Amino acid sequence: MRWRIRTAGWSLLALGVVAVAAIVTAGAIGAHSAADFNRWVGWATIAALPVAAIGVLLVVRDKATSAAPTPQADGAAVEDELAAVVLAQAEKARARLIGVGEPGDTAANVRFVKGSGRFREVGGARAGELVSVLEYYQSLSPGRLVVLGEPGAGKTVLVMELLIRLLEVRRQDTSMPVPLLISAAAYDTRLVWDDWLAVQLALRFSISNEAAVRLVRDGRILPVVDGVDEMDPAGEPERARVLVEALNASMRGREKAPVVVSCRHGEYQALVREIDRATHIEMLPLTSDEAAGYLQKQFLNQAEKQRWEQVLACLHASPNGLLSAQLTTPWRLTLALAAFRDEGDPSSLLPPAPGRDGVAAAEYAQRVDSLLLSRYVSSAVRMHGRGRHYTQQHVQRWLTALADGLAWQARNNSSATDIQLDQWWQPTGRKITRFAHIALTAVPGLAFAIAFTVTRSIIPAVFAAVFLFQALIAAFDPQPSQLKIRLLTTGRSLSERAVGLASGLAIGLAFGLACLFTIVFVERLGAGQAVKLAVGFVVAGCVSLVVMGVLRWLVDSSPHALTPRDVIRADGYYGLTWGLTWGIAAALPLGIFGGLAFGLTVGLTYGLVYGLTSGGGAWTRYQVCIAIIAVRQQGPLRFGAFLDWAQQAGLLRISGIAYQFRHRQLQDWLESRDNPVA
Repeated sequence: MRWRIRTAGWSLLALGVVAVAAIVTAGAIGAHSAADFNRWVGWATIAALPVAAIGVLLVVRDKATSAAPTPQADGAAVEDELAAVVLAQAEKARARLIGVGEPGDTAANVRFVKGSGRFREVGGARAGELVSVLEYYQSLSPGRLVVLGEPGAGKTVLVMELLIRLLEVRRQDTSMPVPLLISAAAYDTRLVWDDWLAVQLALRFSISNEAAVRLVRDGRILPVVDGVDEMDPAGEPERARVLVEALNASMRGREKAPVVVSCRHGEYQALVREIDRATHIEMLPLTSDEAAGYLQKQFLNQAEKQRWEQVLACLHASPNGLLSAQLTTPWRLTLALAAFRDEGDPSSLLPPAPGRDGVAAAEYAQRVDSLLLSRYVSSAVRMHGRGRHYTQQHVQRWLTALADGLAWQARNNSSATDIQLDQWWQPTGRKITRFAHIALTAVPGLAFAIAFTVTRSIIPAVFAAVFLFQALIAAFDPQPSQLKIRLLTTGRSLSERAVGLASGLAIGLAFGLACLFTIVFVERLGAGQAVKLAVGFVVAGCVSLVVMGVLRWLVDSSPHALTPRDVIRADGYYGLTWGLTWGIAAALPLGIFGGLAFGLTVGLTYGLVYGLTSGGGAWTRYQVCIAIIAVRQQGPLRFGAFLDWAQQAGLLRISGIAYQFRHRQLQDWLESRDNPVA
C-alpha cells in the first residue's frame, strides 16, 4: 500500500510540474507588453530548476529500482504466456501444413528409424513413429534430436507434432522449456547463436529484449530448427556449417544444450561436422498400402473416392510400381489430393505402360512432377481466387518472381526460403529501390534549394540543407522498429510514465534555455525576436521530449505473435508517431517566429521526411519496393494481401515473421531458369 501511495505521489507531482510549465509558456506567448513578457520568461527560468531537480531524482530512483532483480513470478508469467502463444501459433501452422485446400487434423503416421554409426550413445529406440514421437524424444539424454529424410518425407510435420505435444505436456509441468520453431534459413551467421535467438524471440513475439535474453540465457527456450538444408545453394553448405558449429558450442551447464534439428539426408551428409551428442533418426517412405489408406481418409465425399479408385487399385496391386514410388511421402500425397480436389481425373497419374527401366522411370517421374505442380497452382486459384480477380497466369508469374527473389537471396548469403517483407526490397533491386527512397524524401529539400536560387535568401538555403541531409539518411539500410502502445490499457506502474514525463520536460526546458543564450550571444536577431524564438524552442523541446519520455516507457512485454505484415505495419506506426512528434516540435518555434501557416507547413513537412527516413524507413522502403514490383508486373500493388491469400490457398506458409513456399519442391519448380532478378 505504501508503495502505491508513493507511486501516486510521484505521478501527481510530475503532472503538476507539466501543468505549471504549460501555464507559464502560454502566459509568455500571450503577453501584451515587453515587461509582462520578460516576467513570464523569468518565471519559466525559475520553474526550470525544480523541474530539472525532480527529473534527476526520478531518473536516479528509476535506475535504482531497475537494478533490482525482476521478480521470478513475472518471468514465469511471461514464459507461460509465451508458451500459450506458441501453442496457438503451432496448432494453426500444423493444420495448414497437413490440410488439403483447407486446414486438416489428420496427418500420415510416418515412421522413422534410428541412424547407425554414431560414436556416442545418447538414447532412443531403434524405431518410432509420428504418434509416439513425444515418448521417443523424452527418452533422449540430452534432448538433442536430428531428423533426416528425403524431400517431402514429413520432417516438418514430425517436428511440428513433437513441438505441439511438448507444449501440451508443459501445461502441467511448467519446469519444461518452451519449444520454439525456428527457420534455419533465417539465421544470421554473423551473430552468436544465443544472441540471434534472443533477437528473434523479441521480434517475433513483441517482448522486451531483456526478457528475451533472460529466457535464452536461462535455457527456457528449446529451439526446434527446421530446414537446415534450405540455408545454402546446392553444394555450398557454408551457412549450414556455421549453424552446426554454433549448436555444438551451445551449452546448458555441463551438457550440450537441447535442440531439435531437421534436414534433408543428402545435404546433411555433405556437412564436415554433424550435430554432436544427438540422436539421429531417418524418415521412412510410406508403403503403398499406407499411402492408399491416407488418401482414403482425406476424401471429402463418395464422388471424390470414385474418381481415385483406379489410383487406389494400382497402389494395392503394385506396391513396388512406378506410381507407388511417386506417392510415398506425405507431401506428394497432399500435392496429389490438392491438384485434383476441385476437378480433373486422378487416373492421369497412372503409368502409361508397365516397365521398370531407368529411362522410363525418370520420364514418368518428370511428367508426374509437372502435372502435379502445375495443377496445384491452378487448383489453388480456382478454389480460393473467387472475388480476388486473380488469374492463373498472374499468380504463377507473381510466384515465379518470389522464387527468383529467394534464389537471389541464396546467392547473396541470405535466406533461400524466407520472404521477409522488411528485407524484400533487396532482391527487388538494391540500387533502384534505395535511389527511389532517397529521391522521394529529397523532394522538399530540392524545393527549398530552388527557392534559394530564385530569392538568394539564406533561410531557404538553411532549410534545403536540413531537408536534404535528412533525406540522405534514406541511403542507409533501414531496420524495422516497433512502438508498443498496448501498455496504455494495462496496469503497469504510473511511476515509470512519470519518469518519462518529468525527464523529458526537464531536458526540454534546458534545451530551450540553451537556445536562448545562443541566440542572444550571436545577436543576429533583435531582443524581442530572440526571446520569442527561444520561448518557441522551450515549448518545442517540452513537447517533443515529453512525448519521447512517455513513449520510452510504453513497452508492453506480454508475448503476442506477430505476422509478417505486422512488422511493416508497426514500423509505419512508429514512423507516423515520430514524424508527427518532430513535425509539431519544429512547427512551434517556426510558427512563433514566422507565422502559424509557415510554421505548420515547414514543420509538418520536416516531420513527414523524418517519418519516411529515420522513423519508418523500413515501411517506406517496402512501399517503394512494391511500387517497383507492380511496374515490373512481378506482383500486385496489394502485395501483402496477395501473400496472405497465397498462404490461405496453401501455396505459401508462415514461419515466424516470414512467408515461405509450402514446400521447397514447389519453389524450385516455379523458379525461372534464367533467373532475371536484379
